[in-house]
Amino acid sequence: KRKIGARVREGDTPDQVQLTPAGHARLVKQLQELKSERAPLATQIQKAAADKDVRENAPLEAAREQLGLVESRIRNLESSLSAAVIIDSSGAASGVVRLGSRVTVKDLVSSREAVYTVVDRTEGNPLEGKISDVSPIGMVLIRKKEGQEVEVQTPRGKTRYLIIKVST
Repeated sequence: KRKIGARVREGDTPDQVQLTPAGHARLVKQLQELKSERAPLATQIQKAAADKDVRENAPLEAAREQLGLVESRIRNLESSLSAAVIIDSSGAASGVVRLGSRVTVKDLVSSREAVYTVVDRTEGNPLEGKISDVSPIGMVLIRKKEGQEVEVQTPRGKTRYLIIKVST
């Protein structure tokens, strides 16, 4: 589901998730890992339930809660993967920022450079340099070209950037 106020790009359906190939592979791997946790949790539940005193059986409750969390995450991942469209940027116009683009920007005040990969909201991870297309800087960068200046309203105030390089 889209966040309230999130922009829907041309051609998007509201529930569509656009993933980079690496992001799709990461979600598939997470799904496989979670599915492999099911059997051990079911075994824990069986062992804890064998204790007969189900009124105050903390291990049973903990195992049931953990299984519920795993099942919920599995459903979320399966939903995301079923709505996923893998981004193919091979035919994209070069120099234009789109999902999957690697963008080098220069802060026009401090002259510091930063490199970001613009990704769908489900893949965003600023610590890895992956910014979401619905983040303040991501929204401003989408569809801009190398050499353009952009102004971004961030929690710290307005910042001006020069787009130095765009690659896929």
